[in-house]
Amino acid sequence: MIDWTWTEVDQLEKLEKWNEAKRYLLNSWRQHPEDLKTVIRLGFFCWYVTFEHGPLGITENDIDIEELESLLKEVTHDGLRHFMNHEDFLWCFGYMVSMTPYYFGEYNEWEEKGAYMLRRAHELCPNEPIYAYSYLGSFSNVYGTRENELQQVQNVLEDRFKGEGLLSDYFKSIYAQG
Repeated sequence: MIDWTWTEVDQLEKLEKWNEAKRYLLNSWRQHPEDLKTVIRLGFFCWYVTFEHGPLGITENDIDIEELESLLKEVTHDGLRHFMNHEDFLWCFGYMVSMTPYYFGEYNEWEEKGAYMLRRAHELCPNEPIYAYSYLGSFSNVYGTRENELQQVQNVLEDRFKGEGLLSDYFKSIYAQG
């Protein structure tokens, strides 16, 4: 799994400088469109701020949510072209797509695609607890068997999600709760 630490972006996100963080990530992506970490961090930033702008206290005056939605779709489609065999891309984008398929396009099509991406990440790295838990968590009928997987995830949480940006904070928070 990628080391998610990116000091410049982490600081901008922590300081809630949303437009500056977006610009920094977007410029990095435009300069290095095939850098996996950049694609994932930009995609996650767009998804998270779009998904959580209300609870984060972000208004349309703070950042253009419609622009983020459009950019999310653009980064997703570009990532699908370049990284469909990379487990980190499949896992993170599969997670986002599974959570909110309506942000990506036609609901049923993207819901299916998200499940496929999570399954494929797990197949590529069957011993990675984060991928296993995310994939198994996409099935409503296996919650009783997830205790062991959750414990394995919690054992690797700090190691897998270094850094202090939105992505690391988000996954540490949701996986710590189970």
